[in-house]
Amino acid sequence: MKKIISVAVALCIAITSLFTSVYAMADSKVTSGDIKKKLNDTAIYLLSEKKADFDVENVKSLVSYINAGIDVNDYKDEFTKSVKENLDSNSGKIIAVVGYVVGYDENNNWAPIKGESAGVYANVITALDYFGFDVKNYEGVNLVENFKNVELNKDYENPYLFSSIFAVAEKYGLTDTLKTAQNFLLNNFYEFGTGSTYYTSTDSDAQLVVALAPYSNKYKSVIDDTLNCMESYKADGGYLYNLDKVYNYNTGELEDPVISGNSTGLALAAYSAVNDFDKAQKIYNEIVNSFECKDVKGAYAYTAGGDENALATADVFTGLTKFYEALKIKETKDALTTTTTTAPANNITTTTTTSTSQTAVAKIKAPKKTSIKKVKGAKKAISVTWKKVSGVKGYQVQVATNKKFKKNKKTVTIKKQKTTKTTVKKLKAKKKYYVRVRTYKIANGKKVYSSWSKVKSVKTK
Repeated sequence: MKKIISVAVALCIAITSLFTSVYAMADSKVTSGDIKKKLNDTAIYLLSEKKADFDVENVKSLVSYINAGIDVNDYKDEFTKSVKENLDSNSGKIIAVVGYVVGYDENNNWAPIKGESAGVYANVITALDYFGFDVKNYEGVNLVENFKNVELNKDYENPYLFSSIFAVAEKYGLTDTLKTAQNFLLNNFYEFGTGSTYYTSTDSDAQLVVALAPYSNKYKSVIDDTLNCMESYKADGGYLYNLDKVYNYNTGELEDPVISGNSTGLALAAYSAVNDFDKAQKIYNEIVNSFECKDVKGAYAYTAGGDENALATADVFTGLTKFYEALKIKETKDALTTTTTTAPANNITTTTTTSTSQTAVAKIKAPKKTSIKKVKGAKKAISVTWKKVSGVKGYQVQVATNKKFKKNKKTVTIKKQKTTKTTVKKLKAKKKYYVRVRTYKIANGKKVYSSWSKVKSVKTK
């Protein structure tokens, strides 16, 4: 009997130890080497799913492999052929489809409209440079000069392209081009309190942060605000694309949004780009737990526990690339932090600690959010009442005629913490408006906002 009990106890201890080690592995910090292995597996999967040649139209995908350190020399001929054909067809310029601008083409068919894009030029230059070509004299064309002379157009650029634009402008010493592009990005695709205005979402916010991260000293307030906006899409296990309901084609009904591999992957890219390693580690763990396909090596799902999805995998690949880059730099700095030197005169060995990073800036915690108690329509006006929040400076009330708060938007700032009601006037008559409220406090002389309350709607009279 004693023997049986001893065996049972030993078995229990072994099982407990096993589970403890499994959980410890799940929570342990990853290294750049761990991420590099996943990047290689993911690249193999994505390239096996490749449906078309790498050409000017999808050069951004090619550059994503280059940025991740993946060898893509096998695709050199197909890509350069595409670039040559594009230049020949467009009198020495590169013309491509970017974004979702549509109209009538030369054959009078309704189709995407092509244009000259600084983002496409930047990615083409990056790829040709990788393949060893002289981009200032490629097929007799100075692509850098073309890039510099592109007139930025909102229809042909988007936040997904500006990382490449900034990198190429810096590499070739185009200071004015860099400054112009940075201003263009902020003036056309960013709004304080909203984040990226290009398809307001985790994805677009993340891309804006990634683009601006190398210039964090200059754009810290923009980056912090955009990350704060992005956090409004955070849910258990990952990130939502945005808060809009999703149409289910099977049931014909609108359903609550769910976390996605795409958005969670790009959130990883954003926090890695700003070197928030604790946050990046947590998001990485969510990706592994919720979206990594256990039966298809290197693949990730769009929905938690779903089937492999190449588009979701591509965005996770972007996140892993940024995470790898950040970890690699951190590990190198950590290795140089402590150096041991020997003084020959007295044979005393001393340890000198050298900080290779800048002084950490303390994070400012966002204030508590509020909730709307009541909204009431009046003649060309809306009365809004909300819950009072302690420890804040005031409130901001925002109304608009669409859920994304882009059309007919109006914002009112309430400067007293005790005030919990206001009337937004001079609105359109008999129009449905969406309403949201947030709190703010003052830190270091600047306003710091909470996330927005849940949206309510009302019709004016």
